[in-house]
Amino acid sequence: MTRVALIVLDTLCKDAFDQYFSWLPGRRFEQAWSTAKWTMPAHASLFTGKYASEVGVNAKSEGLDCSDPVLAELLSKTGYTTYAFSANLMVSPVFGFDRGFDCFEGTWRVNTNSKGISGWKELLHNGCSGLAKYATLLKYTPAGHYRILPSIKAGLRRRLIDWPIDSFFGNRTQDDGAATFLASLREDRYRDADFLFVNLMEAHAPYSPPEPYRNIDASYDEVAATLTTNEPDRQTVRDAYDNSVHYLADQYQHIFAELTERFEYVITLSDHGELFGEHSSWRHLHGVYPQLTHIPLVISGNGLSGGCQKTVSILDIHQTLFDLLDLDSDSRGQNLLDEIDNRSYLVEYEGLRSARLERMFEEYPARLVNLYDRPLRGLAGPGSYYGYETLDGWCESGSPVPDEPQIQLQEITKSLERRVPTQQSAVAVPDEVRARLEELGYI
Repeated sequence: MTRVALIVLDTLCKDAFDQYFSWLPGRRFEQAWSTAKWTMPAHASLFTGKYASEVGVNAKSEGLDCSDPVLAELLSKTGYTTYAFSANLMVSPVFGFDRGFDCFEGTWRVNTNSKGISGWKELLHNGCSGLAKYATLLKYTPAGHYRILPSIKAGLRRRLIDWPIDSFFGNRTQDDGAATFLASLREDRYRDADFLFVNLMEAHAPYSPPEPYRNIDASYDEVAATLTTNEPDRQTVRDAYDNSVHYLADQYQHIFAELTERFEYVITLSDHGELFGEHSSWRHLHGVYPQLTHIPLVISGNGLSGGCQKTVSILDIHQTLFDLLDLDSDSRGQNLLDEIDNRSYLVEYEGLRSARLERMFEEYPARLVNLYDRPLRGLAGPGSYYGYETLDGWCESGSPVPDEPQIQLQEITKSLERRVPTQQSAVAVPDEVRARLEELGYI
C-alpha cells in the first residue's frame, strides 16, 4: 500500500508560507485555491472532492453529515488503516469529521469528556486551585466512572498547569498542536497508519506561539475591527501572526522529517488565509477575498519537485489521493500529478455562522449585520485570474481576464446540486465546546 499523510496548516496565508516554508521540498502549486474562506466547508471539500454546498456544509449548516461517503470511509472500506490528529474543534468528532477514521486524536481543545475523560470545567467551578484540583479529581473521577490517568492528562493539557508536571507527558511546549503531534510522531503512535490526516492551528488566532517567538500581544475583536473604526494596529497584528507562522515553520521542519520516514507522500496545504485590515476586514470573518482563498499547496514524495502555475483547487486533493492509491473516486477534482486541465473553480461564502450572528445582532444594528451575512462567490480562473463579489460589487485581480467571468460564475453556481440540510441535521454543540469555540473567535 502507498502510505500518504495529508497535513493542513490551518489559516496559513500564501504569502507567509512563501516566506517561511521555502525549505519545504516537493511540487509547489502556485495557483491553488480553497473553496471557502473558513475551516469547515474547506475541509468538507477536502474530504469529499465536492463543493461544500453540494454536501450541505456551510455557516448555516455545520457538520459533515451528508450521505456521500467521505475520504476516510472510502479508504477504510478498501483496507486502509486511517488515523487523524486535529487541533481544530471545527474538524473534530463533534462535527462529524471523524467519519471513517480508525483512530481520531486531538489536542486539549478537541478532546472532550465524551469518551470517559473527566470534565475539568465543573472541577474549576467548584473553587479548587493548585494541587487541590488534582486531589479533587482523584476523589471524584472513580465515582463518575471516568478513566483516571487520561482524565488527569487531559486536565494538565488544558492550561491548568500550576507546576511543570506536563513535561512528563511530552507537552514540554505549549502551542496549538504542533509540539503535541511531533511528540506523538516520535513515539511512533502512527506506525500502523496507511493514511494520516492532520490539522495544526499555530497560524490561527490568537497568535500565541511559545517564547521566544511570542513577543507581541495582538489580541483584538475582529467583529468590532471589521464593523466599526475600532481597528488594531495592522503591523502589530501582522507581526504577531508572522511570529506564529515562524514557529510553525520551525516545528514543521521536524514534523516533515518524521513524516517522510513513514509515508511515501506528504501533502501540505492550508485551508484558508487571513486578513489584516485589507478590504477593511479582519481575520476570516466574511467574504471571498483573495487573501483568504489563495492557499499554499505542496505535494512531496517520489522525487517530486518544481512548480505548477495551473489553477487548482483544494477539492482536487481528493482525486489526487485516490489516484495515488490506485482507487476509484467520485470527485469533481482532477489528479494534480497528471496532466492538469485549464479549469475555473468556484469559491463560496454562505454568510456568517449562526452562533456568531446571535452575538452580532445583540451588539450592532441589524441592517449592518445583514450586510455581512449575504452570500458571496468567487471565481478562480486559468492563469492568476481571480474575480470575486464584495459588499461593494465585483472585483478582479490577476490575468488573463476570461470572457464574461460573472456569467461563468453564475453558470457554475447553477450547475451544482446543492444539498439543503434538514433541521434535524443541526449539530447540538455542548457548552464546553461552545466555550472553546468562543476562545478561538468562532463565536
